[in-house]
Amino acid sequence: MKVSLIRQLNEINARFYQQTAAAFSQTRGFYWQGWKDLLPIIKPLTKEKNQFKVLDVGCGNARFAEFLFRNKVHKNLVYHGLDNSQDLLEFAEKKLAKLKFEQEFIVTDLVESLLDGSFEEKLPHKKYHLTTLFGVLHHIPSRKLRRELVVSLGNSLTSGGFLVFTAWKFLNEARLEKKQIHPSVVEIDPEDLEVNDYILDWQKQVTAYRYCHFTDDQEMEELIVDSGLELVEQYNADGKSGNLNHYVVLKKP
Repeated sequence: MKVSLIRQLNEINARFYQQTAAAFSQTRGFYWQGWKDLLPIIKPLTKEKNQFKVLDVGCGNARFAEFLFRNKVHKNLVYHGLDNSQDLLEFAEKKLAKLKFEQEFIVTDLVESLLDGSFEEKLPHKKYHLTTLFGVLHHIPSRKLRRELVVSLGNSLTSGGFLVFTAWKFLNEARLEKKQIHPSVVEIDPEDLEVNDYILDWQKQVTAYRYCHFTDDQEMEELIVDSGLELVEQYNADGKSGNLNHYVVLKKP
């Protein structure tokens, strides 16, 4: 995929979150069911550690941080949330203001930092015990950048640390499949897109469009192999069907 198109798709998504921040945050006030399945995996990692350092990439309104705190994952939680939406990070700061643990939020354009190779340099800590990427992978244009992102997140881990990421399986639900629009609506030539790339609309309070990629089984297998990490577990969860997100848990040797 051409860099110019990557930037165009990234701008579509940036504009989407500018338009929908308030409405989007309202629909993201609950914990994902799949997070509960992570607790038996995460909690043993916290033992004998003075702090538990978490990097939440694409953190949005930071509900995962609240989830960790409410479930008492560690008494000394250090949480760093990264997102490209200043509005969503402001919601995050308000949400966590009364919760007593170390927290920091970083505004970063993830796609641009991958393009210029600066992503890892922007992290407050160079190594984390847990790095998460929830609801973000589908917004990364091009197979090449998605691979680079997963590799970079693996580099952010301590030895024995976990990377957990999800792939949004939006084609599994008819209501989401119906949200597909023709790319020409956002001035994209469909011939320039890669396989499984889509433009979806959003019609809650405002009408907005977003670029989304559907990660199929073959690409997922390649991401796991290329990560250089050990596969711990894979499972599906979330949504009414229990099949809306595919979770991958990887461990750094």
